[in-house]
Parts: sequence; C-alpha cells; structure tokens
Amino acid sequence: MLRIHFTGNDLARIRITEACPLWETVLSLRMLRNRSAGTRLDGWRRQTRVDLRPSARILLALCPPDGYFAEFLMPGDASCRWEDGVEAVMATPRSRLEEDISVLAARRRLPAIAGSLAAGEADAMQTLGETLCEYHRIAITPYWERIQARVAVERAFRLRTIAEGGVELLLSTLATAVRWNSGVLELRHTGSRELRLEGRGLILAPSVFCGGQSVALERPEGTPVVLFPVSTYFAQPLHALDEDVQLPGALSALLGPTRAAALSEVADGATTTELARRLGVTLSTASEHAKVLREAGLITTGRMGRQAVHAITPLGTALSRCREDQFGGGTAASR
Repeated sequence: MLRIHFTGNDLARIRITEACPLWETVLSLRMLRNRSAGTRLDGWRRQTRVDLRPSARILLALCPPDGYFAEFLMPGDASCRWEDGVEAVMATPRSRLEEDISVLAARRRLPAIAGSLAAGEADAMQTLGETLCEYHRIAITPYWERIQARVAVERAFRLRTIAEGGVELLLSTLATAVRWNSGVLELRHTGSRELRLEGRGLILAPSVFCGGQSVALERPEGTPVVLFPVSTYFAQPLHALDEDVQLPGALSALLGPTRAAALSEVADGATTTELARRLGVTLSTASEHAKVLREAGLITTGRMGRQAVHAITPLGTALSRCREDQFGGGTAASR
C-alpha cells in the first residue's frame, strides 16, 4: 500500500488535470495486455494489436501489464503538448534510465536495446522516441478526441464534487482502490511506502487507460501525481472517430440559438436539471437538447447516481469558439 500524507496546504493545492497525451499513451501500453478495465477497451485493443509494429516490443517491455514500469516515460506536466512530452523523455538523465531499466531487468527479460537505453546512448534514445511516436499515431491519435471527452466529463464531475462537498469528499470518492483516512490517501500498491507531500500539493489525473487501479508518480523534486480511472458511468467503449462523417450533416440539427446556448452552458459541466434552469426550459426539453448535442459529438454524458452530468467535448469547444468569432460572443437563447 502507498500512503500519501497531506497537510492543510496540500489540500489547498490539489489540481485536477485534463487528458495528457503522453501519459495516456504510456498507460495504454499496459492495457494492451491487461484486462482490468473490463470490456470497454476490447475494440481498441483488437485494432491496436492488428496495427502494432514489431518495433513496439521495447515499449511493451518497459510497460508490462502490471507491477513496476518505466516511469521515466511519463515526465513533465499533464498540460504538456505531445512534442514537449517526447522531448522530455529524450532528455531523461542517464541515472534515471539506469534506475528504471535495472529494476525491470531484475524482474523480466528485456530486449537487447534496453542496455543501450540504460547507458543513454543517443541512437537508442532516438529509436525509442521514434517508436513512441509511431505507437502514439496508431493507438492514440484515432481515439484522442474520445479520450479527451471522457476525461473532460470526469474532470467536470470531480470539480463539482469539490464545489459542493469540499476536497475531502473528492478524495474519499476518488476510486474503489483508493481510501481517504484522516489526512492520508491510501492506494493499493505493491509493497508498503509512505509519501509525505509537505506542501507540494497533488495532481489528480483522470485517465481512460488507468485500468482498474490508480497509478502514483511520486516525483521527489516536483508535484506528485495520482492517475485514477474515469468512473464506470463515463467509461463507455472506446471507438475511433469516424473520419467519413460529414461535419455539416452531423451539425445540421444544431441550428438555433437555444442549442448554441445549451452547448455554452455545459462548458464547465452541468446536470440536466441545471441545464433546464439555466436555459429557462422544461426538463424534457433540456434533455432533448442534450441528446442532439451528444449525438453530434459536441458533448458527452455520464450518469452519477440519478443525475446525468454533461460536459463539452473538444469538437464542441471548437464549434463554440467558431460561433464566438463569427457572432462576436454568445447570443441570448430564444425560449
């Protein structure tokens, strides 16, 4: 078990991040051979295995399906761009490479290139970076907007939890394998360790590829991270975006100011009841607006208890920005 000790300052410095492309890519390598996420990744898993290149063998070796994995592949901040994340991996100090790879080598046989990586050899690191980018293109890029949408609705729900019940309610309801116990966050973990935040705070990162268990990145010289799985309610089967869908056709039902206002109102998350109140319409009308927006891929919806929680997708955000650019800001909804 990993026990994370909080001070009052740490509780005030908790952040909940958006989806990080590098972190999701690395965690997805584990999920290729780990079924702890249930059946929702089966379609993604089948397609990715078909497209996977032999060169990915080193990535799979560095990221086994369970237990210890090469954490040097997950540097940086969750907000970093893909290119920045890969650059940070390539700049990993040799001492960190040696540490991570030696631990893995003691537990399983690694490909020959692992020795060159541990030594920080330039050619091996270049190969690693290229292989990571190729895997990302195959396994993550076709699904990225879906991944962002899943994480967005989870993040919106968690921020709502803080607003309505405080940060301790957030920590006590984070995941099934996580327990909040009098100032200490306890995570299921191999071995027994204590992590004292001592004012550094904590980054919480909802993840589609976290599987059934949270992942902790201790970061001795930075802010520690806990990645936790998106809630079951938000974890629909992961499908690639259909590139053949024509955007104007998909959005044709959205013409009219009320639905444009509805899209704007769910930007920070909203239940159907809240959406109805903000728009000044009936609950059934708000539900119908949400249905149209969801079917067009502009919002995503999850159910928590009896409440349906809606959050905007990246496509919805892009459309909202286009409307603002075209019309000079939001328009009042016609009731």
